[in-house]
Amino acid sequence: MKKKLLKVIGISFLIFVVLSWIIPVGTYSNGELTTNGIDPVGLIDLFNTPIQAFTTFILYGIVFAVIGGLYGVMEKTGALEKVTDKMIKVFVGKEKGFIILTVILFTVLSSVTGLIIPLFALVPLFAAVLFAMNYDKVTVMASTVGSLLVGSIASTYGFNITGYTKNILSLDMSNQIVAKIILLVILVVALIFVILTSNKRTTVKEIKEAKVNKNEKEVKVPKEEKTSKTVKNTAKNSKKTVKESKKTTGNKKTTSSKKKSTKSTTKAFAISKSVKKVSAKSKISAVPLVIIFLLIFILCLVGMYNWYYAFGIDFFSNIHEAIMGVEIEEFPIFEHLLSGLSELGYWSNVEFAGALIIMSGIIAWVYRLSLNDFIDSFTEGVKKWLPTACLAALASVILSILYQASYSGTGTLVDTMNAKIFELTDGFNVLTTGIATLIGSFFFNDLYYLLANVSVYISGFDAAALSNAGLLIQSVYGIAMLIFPTSVILIAGLSLFKVSYKEWMKYIWKFALIAFLLVLLTCGIITLL
Repeated sequence: MKKKLLKVIGISFLIFVVLSWIIPVGTYSNGELTTNGIDPVGLIDLFNTPIQAFTTFILYGIVFAVIGGLYGVMEKTGALEKVTDKMIKVFVGKEKGFIILTVILFTVLSSVTGLIIPLFALVPLFAAVLFAMNYDKVTVMASTVGSLLVGSIASTYGFNITGYTKNILSLDMSNQIVAKIILLVILVVALIFVILTSNKRTTVKEIKEAKVNKNEKEVKVPKEEKTSKTVKNTAKNSKKTVKESKKTTGNKKTTSSKKKSTKSTTKAFAISKSVKKVSAKSKISAVPLVIIFLLIFILCLVGMYNWYYAFGIDFFSNIHEAIMGVEIEEFPIFEHLLSGLSELGYWSNVEFAGALIIMSGIIAWVYRLSLNDFIDSFTEGVKKWLPTACLAALASVILSILYQASYSGTGTLVDTMNAKIFELTDGFNVLTTGIATLIGSFFFNDLYYLLANVSVYISGFDAAALSNAGLLIQSVYGIAMLIFPTSVILIAGLSLFKVSYKEWMKYIWKFALIAFLLVLLTCGIITLL
């Protein structure tokens, strides 16, 4: 699976390479495009660029690896299994209700905060429960990772989506908020409908029948055998049949037992590395784990949401300055102790990764894990997530080229394509702006750089058109991240759940198309009002 995803990323990169030999780069200013000839990716760059991209965006990989380490530690304590078992018991016979709750929770959190990578830390927990309910991997991915991306399509107050749009296009955080909320509700309903009508949930009955059929095939005796061999092998096959029937009986009992107790199966923890628990599960309380996780997780969300640039709130900045200003005998003690720690509202993935490592340590200490157990479990979790971490870093290979080109002043081939698209119509047009955004999102998988690129073409629009364009661009970008293999979150999800890109596209393309048409229709109606 990892090799297939690597191929998908490689093909995306090769598409850009081919285009770089055909489309000239250019810069757009004051309504005119200045072309600077082609700037092709050479043979040496075919090898250098992925390495540069990996080193530039390795922080994405570190975050995913640390999430894996955290879950390795939580599973080692045995408390994580108690949490998932409790969630499963609460929703026994209400599996559809749980999957609906999961979709709503993930989409709303994504829409309100815009912090998709930090929210990814919730994915393994809910995925474990959904797997235990026998939902297939594509359905589980759509309900968790897919929901995070759908929430970004109709971002309401997410700073990493709406906040970027506000600051680059000089809009308000509440820009088109009514339309966003309506769009969010419709998309959530549509996603839930797709998930409930497309899932391949395996029932307990089907599991039992599959095991019985498998055992019957294993003990089947060939029809045509020589008489001498038949006599010789009868006793042997009889013994084998008895053994297999015992296994079948054992499997039936195990399945029945699991059904009654609603305990999570080994499949429930397919996301993190299965490790031996340090204590008897009955003696472990899940309460400390839940409290520690929620407190630090909420702190991370608060710290990574830029309150000042979103709403002009400087409360956390004032607190930070006050703490750093504390002196003991004229020595700024906290300024040195907390050196390098950004104030709340300015936390990045660096602080988030550090917070998860600290959380892992606190959980290990509370549950009395030895140092060796802590290191081993954390390392096992990191190993499990390492392929996901590497692929997530490589997903931005095209962005790394455009990032360098943007600062070199030579322009990019995307500028040339956008100029041709925007020249097709005068002023703001929903269709041309939507198509330009969709194409641009394939190359710029970060909304900040996409907006910076597109803003030069729409800066001349009037206030009403610019407001509508802001909604259109951020929504189409969200749809693109749901389907394009340059999406960091999508690639991470596909890798984690072992879902091929082909499987995902077969599952999600109809929803993505409907979402795209819905966004165009919404923006078209707003334009006419």
